[in-house]
Amino acid sequence: MAITLGKLCANVESTYGMKLLAGAAGLENFVRWVHMIEDREVPSFLHGNELVFTTGIAQEGSGWMLDFASSMLVKKASGLVLNIGPYIESVPENVIEYCEKHNLPLFSVPWSVRLIDITYDFCHRIVASEEIEMGLAAAMRNLIFMPQEEKVYKPTLERRCFYPDSLYTVVALEPVYQDKSVLSEDESRNLKLQAQRLLNRTGRLFSLFFYDTKLIVILQEFNEKQIDEFIDMLQRICEHHGVQYKLHAGVSPAGKGYLFISDAYHKAVMGLRIAKLHNRKSVRYQHMGLYKLIVSVNDNDILNELYSESLGVLEEFDRKNGTDYMTTLRCYLEYNSSVQEVARVTFVHRNTVNYKIKRIREILKCDFDYENKLKLMLAFFIKDLL
Repeated sequence: MAITLGKLCANVESTYGMKLLAGAAGLENFVRWVHMIEDREVPSFLHGNELVFTTGIAQEGSGWMLDFASSMLVKKASGLVLNIGPYIESVPENVIEYCEKHNLPLFSVPWSVRLIDITYDFCHRIVASEEIEMGLAAAMRNLIFMPQEEKVYKPTLERRCFYPDSLYTVVALEPVYQDKSVLSEDESRNLKLQAQRLLNRTGRLFSLFFYDTKLIVILQEFNEKQIDEFIDMLQRICEHHGVQYKLHAGVSPAGKGYLFISDAYHKAVMGLRIAKLHNRKSVRYQHMGLYKLIVSVNDNDILNELYSESLGVLEEFDRKNGTDYMTTLRCYLEYNSSVQEVARVTFVHRNTVNYKIKRIREILKCDFDYENKLKLMLAFFIKDLL
């Protein structure tokens, strides 16, 4: 998994004399890289989640440090390390108080320690952590799309303590914009890091990666409450940070073994599709109702045939004549054949609704008895998923 600042800096006091002065609450921040910065103006190449070192060699006095710490917070740095020596004699109390208030981890390191040794060590461990994460994600992706090759991926998974007799659940998350289709690189990275941070707090194992526009999360031995809390918190964080998208989620049932993960992935994606379709925050596969029956049919030709036999002629009539009979019929079925409710929802007179329903019956050449209504509703569900 991506390495946290707390894990990266474990035992640094005994190894390098590096001490935490403030911001302990931010030690769960992830660290993407390490930078040395001496300019007062923080450069634009910082993207967030960097650990920044400075010696203060380009500065005078100590008044610059508060502004420097403030700029680190704006740039969403993981933490700040001040090299105590000829240029930074001590850390002002107001800087310590500021970092503590804003949960920005602030460290000091003595001048006698060679910063190249620390930064090399940290960078090496960051790269190693990323390689582990990427290797695990690759094994999980291959397990999903090529489950028959389980034996090839088993050693990688077991080295990371993902065992074949464990219980797995898959969550598929997708941000949906109104005006664009995909996240930017920074947005994708931030969403992934927020998800990792929340999952790390559970103390349980997980793997996550982007596939197409979806963030796929594979959870080991998570219960339903933990999963619901994770999704809810991630959605709240996104809303709190003012993102311009809605985050929808689909959740698979829990099942045992590697082979289940592939099936769970497809069920989670189906739940996600229903969540997006009905503008719901999340949908569990178990709660998909009739949609489960549809997605269990592997032959799309059969589904297309059922749809065409039921609603094809009505859709074609709407297309040729500019009518909205498909919309009227679905509303009529969803509101249990209540003409009054259809009139209210569609903002037309009851007589207009009655006329439309009469014409729909004529076009479809069927009565709206229980069996036909069920067949037509099933056809609408098929249309949703095809």
